[in-house]
Formats: sequence, C-alpha cells, structure tokens
Amino acid sequence: MRNRLIAARAHGWNLAFIGLLCGAIFYWNLGLLPFYTRGESREGLVVWEMVRTGDWILPAINGEYIPFKPPLFHWVGAVLSKFSGIVDEFTVRLPSALFGTFGVLLTYFAAAHFWNPRAGVIAAMVLATSTEWWNSALIAQVDMTLAFFITAALLLFYAMYRGNRYGIARSSLLAALLACATLSKGPLGIAVPVFVIIVFLAIRRDFEFFKKLHLLSGAVVFLLIAGSWYGTAGWHGGWAFFRRQILEENIGTARGVWGHYQSYFYFFKVFFFNFAPWSLFVPSVVYFIYQRRRELFDFHLLFPLVWFLSVFLFFTLSFGKRGVYILPLYPAAALLFAACWSSLERSEKTLRWLTAAITYIIAASVLIAFTVVVIAMLQDSGSRLFSVSKKLLAAARFVNSLEPFRPMAWGCIILFGLGPLMICWFLLQRKWNGALIALTVVVGASTIFLQITYYPAFAAVRTLKPFMLRVSQEVNPETPLFFYDWFDGSAIFYTHRHIPLYQQNVGVSPAAFLLMREEVWEQLSKTNSLTLIDVSEGGGPTGRHPLVLVKTSGKGPATPPSVSTTAQQVYDESTPE
Repeated sequence: MRNRLIAARAHGWNLAFIGLLCGAIFYWNLGLLPFYTRGESREGLVVWEMVRTGDWILPAINGEYIPFKPPLFHWVGAVLSKFSGIVDEFTVRLPSALFGTFGVLLTYFAAAHFWNPRAGVIAAMVLATSTEWWNSALIAQVDMTLAFFITAALLLFYAMYRGNRYGIARSSLLAALLACATLSKGPLGIAVPVFVIIVFLAIRRDFEFFKKLHLLSGAVVFLLIAGSWYGTAGWHGGWAFFRRQILEENIGTARGVWGHYQSYFYFFKVFFFNFAPWSLFVPSVVYFIYQRRRELFDFHLLFPLVWFLSVFLFFTLSFGKRGVYILPLYPAAALLFAACWSSLERSEKTLRWLTAAITYIIAASVLIAFTVVVIAMLQDSGSRLFSVSKKLLAAARFVNSLEPFRPMAWGCIILFGLGPLMICWFLLQRKWNGALIALTVVVGASTIFLQITYYPAFAAVRTLKPFMLRVSQEVNPETPLFFYDWFDGSAIFYTHRHIPLYQQNVGVSPAAFLLMREEVWEQLSKTNSLTLIDVSEGGGPTGRHPLVLVKTSGKGPATPPSVSTTAQQVYDESTPE
C-alpha cells in the first residue's frame, strides 16, 4: 500500500512538472498573435461560420466555399468559442494546444509503463520541446488533432496486443479513435495507423490480431462516428464536397497535383530540423537499438521503431509533402529517445561516450549562439565584428531588429547563456538526468524567446488585422464591400462579414468598396475612377502583397478574368494547402 502511495505521489509530481512545461510552451501568448498565414485564417473561418450559422456539418465559407478538411478540430474550437462567448485567435488555436498537451501526457504514460516513470518524464520533455510539436500546438490547424488520435489509437492497439485483451469495449474504443482521426483530416486518419499496425504484425508474423478483434462492433462504431458525418456532408455538398475533400485533399495531394510536390528525400531534412535538438542524438539511439536488436520486442522498442519508420515511409511515398505531415511520428521518436537516455547509467561505455560527445557539441553550439546574440546587442562593435561574414552580419542585424526586449526575453537569454555551463557541469559528474534537464531548459528558453520576439515581429509584417479592423469601421455592414481578383480569409474573420468577389457582369452596384492587392490597384488606378482609402501595413500571408481599400465612383472596373460565378478558381489560388 505504501509503495503504491509513493508511486502515485511520484506520478503526481511528474504530471505537475509536465503540466508546467506544456503551459509555458504551448499556452504562453497563445491568443496574442494575430492570424498571418492562410492556414490559420482558413480554419478560423470554419469555426466562425459554425458559430455564426449553427451549421456544424458543412458550413459554407463566405457563403459559397466548401471547407478543405473534416470538422473535428473545428467542432472543438466552436464549442470552446461558445463557452467563451467569442470566436478569436485564442479559442481557434486552443484545440491544437489541448491536443498537443494530451499527446505529451499519452507519451509520458506510455514510456512510464514500458520502462519507468523517469523515462516517461524524458519522453514528455523531448516531445513537448521538439520544434514541430510545439509549433503545431500553437497554431490553428488540424494536424495536431490528427496526430493525437493516431497516437492514442496506436498506443491502444499495442496495449491490446501485448495484454492479449480484445473485448468489445476495447475494439469499439479503437474504432472510435480511428473514426476521430478520420474526422480530423480525412481517410489519412485510418490509413496511417492501419498501415503501421499491418507492418508491425507482418514483422511479428502474427495476423491473429484481426481474428480476435470484434470487427463488427468496431465497424458499427466507426460508421456511426465518421460515416454519419461523411454521409450527411456528402448529401449536403454533393459533387463539390467529394471533389474538394476526397479527390483534391487526399488523392490529389498523394499524386502531387494538389499541395506541395517534394522529392523522396524531403522528410530526412525536415525531421532533422523539426525534431531539433533531439534529432542530433539519432546516432546514440541507433546504436542503442542495435545493441538490443535481439530483444526489441521484449524491451518495448520494436513497436515505436516500426511506428516511426512506417509513418516516415507512408508520407515519403506520397508526392505531395509538407513538414507537418509526419507529425504523428514524433511521439514514437520521443519514446525511442527516452528508452535510450534512461538506460545510459546501465549502458556500456561506448554509448555513454557517444551521447556525451553529442551533448558537448550541442552545448558548445548554444554557447556560440549566445555569444552572437550578446555581441549583436552591441550594435556598432557587433557590426564590425560580424562584417567578416555575411551570415553572421545578417544574424546580428536580425537580433537588433527584435529589440527592445521584454523582461521575459531577457530571462530567456540569461537561461540560454547559463544552460551550456550547466550541461557541461552535469556531464563532467556523469549526472545524465541533470544534463538532460539543463538541455531542456535551454530548448524551452529558446522556444519562449522565439514566441515573444521573433513571431510577433514576423506577424507584424504580414498580418492584415489592423487594416481590416479599420476597414470594418470605414465600411458599415450595409455598404457593399468586395474582393477584387483575390481572397483572404483573415479579412472576413476580422470584419465578421461575408465579402463576395467583385463581378460587374452580374449587376454589382458601381458605388462600392473594393479590397485588392496594391499592385493591382496601381494598374487599375490609371484607367478607372477609383479613390484610395487605406493601405495595409502587413503584406498578407506571403508578405509581398499589401491590400488596399478603394472606393468606386461612377462605373466600376471591369471584372478580372479569373473571377468565375462560383469564385472557385480565386479561392483555390488564394488558399492553397
């Protein structure tokens, strides 16, 4: 009884620590940054339309545009917005932060169960501070929702397989998790985890798992959860829904005709940078796995290894690629790292030496980066010193552009400078846990520093929020307002009104306000009677196209060739994946 109490208390302290870590990284300034990318404003519009219209099945964006993704992420955002009474950046991003936190907690419990609570804390720290994971937890996108439900489904499968428990309740829960993953981002939600499971069972040469499952009850649950929405949405949306969410988003992306075409080697670079700095320890993890190659299954290494490699392979074979697509493999990577690091004290000398060498290199790199930041603050001497290198000079000027720093930023800089010394001190005493905590402090400090300095500066030169708030004051709801040959979701989100595309040939009154790109205005102003009212400070999602508000007088400008009666072409060109 006493041992259980001690274990429960230890778990409590661990969970409190993980909660503080996630709170500092995921929720700090979550709602302060305005939308400045196409993706965030696109998802925010779906949430806004759901709350405004009450249509939670297939809300028409701007009154006519089919959403890109299934609605689970948006349902959560809409519920949170209902509770808060407002749809804003915080309520739209909060689902990602919550599912990111849940994913970290799941990874903690998995590692603690596989090995020990210390491994659980290590896995949680690594996942929470990995670049792609925390970045995805801070923005309004469906990928974190998908990653969480894939993680939950895979861990439940493994628990069922290892425990040889295949009851109706567990089979139904597995089907429910797969259905939720499907409602997060479409058929990928079931295709990815099923692919991982099949590869794992093939390696184990054990497909009896499928015979033991209650497939009928699982199929019923899946159809009730995922099938009911797809059926209803298909009934309402018809061919437009099928073309948008099935053909273009899934088949088109896989073929590379819709989305971003990349080479087969794309994800090697992406993983290295987006799992940084933990990706630098890949040689240690590989050596650790090789040492235990004869006991991978017994030591709970086989499944996370198959999970990692299968997700990597699945998306590598697709021609359409984005870095965030492999988000579901990061929990597996964190588990493998935790297994390696938590066993260092009992490992042979070679693994300890290799891990220590990598950690020293990271500490030295951090110290150099800290030196660059400090010297860059001394503007004149920094410029002279860095003039020998264009890259260092650019880095110095960038740091200077972020000043003046807030007290929190200064605290992060101090931790960033002390971190390498702490890492080296712990390593010299062979205190592996201390060295890892010091490294986590460095990573966490750099993460928070970026959030409160770099991202606000980046958003300021792109966001249209201040401009659109002025537009909403200038143009009252009864006055016609149109997009001219362009579409931007944040413009609708911040004005809280539908803004149709300008089409003179269908009877639009010439006395109206138009939103257009600045370069288009410069061309039209030469041959049309248009009055410039305002210009945006931000350059839009690409940073290159400031918007202008103009007022027509007399005959309006001709309808641009790319505007059709359905507006589909302009929407697709303005809001790519």
